Amino acid sequence: MNETARDYRPAAYLIILLGMAAAAAAAMVPQYAIGYRLEVGVLLAMLTPYIVYGALTESLSGPVLLLPGLILLAVSLTLVATQRFQAYDGYASGLIYWLPLVVAAVVLPLAYLLRGKSR
Repeated sequence: MNETARDYRPAAYLIILLGMAAAAAAAMVPQYAIGYRLEVGVLLAMLTPYIVYGALTESLSGPVLLLPGLILLAVSLTLVATQRFQAYDGYASGLIYWLPLVVAAVVLPLAYLLRGKSR
């Protein structure tokens, strides 16, 4: 039997692009006097997990590559929807600063440790 290994990296790159778009949407907050203002701290907190995930795309394969990215994307989209668009309060809760980093700190090392078992 000739089994061809599926390459999930294009899907991972799409996840990274969507995560970057979510980070940009979260970081551009309305400033009613001048239009929009860039919250650099929010941008960095939301982009960092995708930068680390992008660095791991060559080391991971199969479901071990896709699952952490989908988890990161789900957390990011949920944060953007609730914190930025549904009830924007200037990110007073601070959730948008630390939750993506905590999720990445848990999910990405776990995926890296499980990489050998998926091959």
